[in-house]
Amino acid sequence: MEINNSSKHIILIHGACHGAWSWYKVTTQLQSAGYHVTVPDMAASGRDPRQLADVPRFRDYSQPLLDILGSLPPEEKVILVGHSLGGINIALAMEEFPEKIAAAVFLSAYMPDSDSPPSHVIDKYIEERPLSTWMDTEFKSVSSGNKILTSMLFDRV
Repeated sequence: MEINNSSKHIILIHGACHGAWSWYKVTTQLQSAGYHVTVPDMAASGRDPRQLADVPRFRDYSQPLLDILGSLPPEEKVILVGHSLGGINIALAMEEFPEKIAAAVFLSAYMPDSDSPPSHVIDKYIEERPLSTWMDTEFKSVSSGNKILTSMLFDRV
């Protein structure tokens, strides 16, 4: 029995400090197996031209994924795969478009629970790590007057 994978649409979501490019080997393998694969850059990541100041909220950062899901035909369902921070992107997408999701894969990814806000897993991660382990990393807000930390800047080695 031959399985027709051409009707299976997989969307791969990269993690922090990455872009769509990080999935190039996986994309090639899935396409060779007959899957339809979409690999967007999240806002201000990879080749996306936006600057951090243009992405004040996580929803803004996730907008490329949300736009893709919003543009799908009504009957189409996708498989979402999120790596690392991409887990929170796909969790948001699952909440916004439950009718569009056939399955979700959290690949070494943050996986929010249903009782806390999505940022809870990241807040706990940062809270449990001593400041010394972050070395030269700067946590900052990109908009003036905002006390919420919205970016991590890593020192260039």
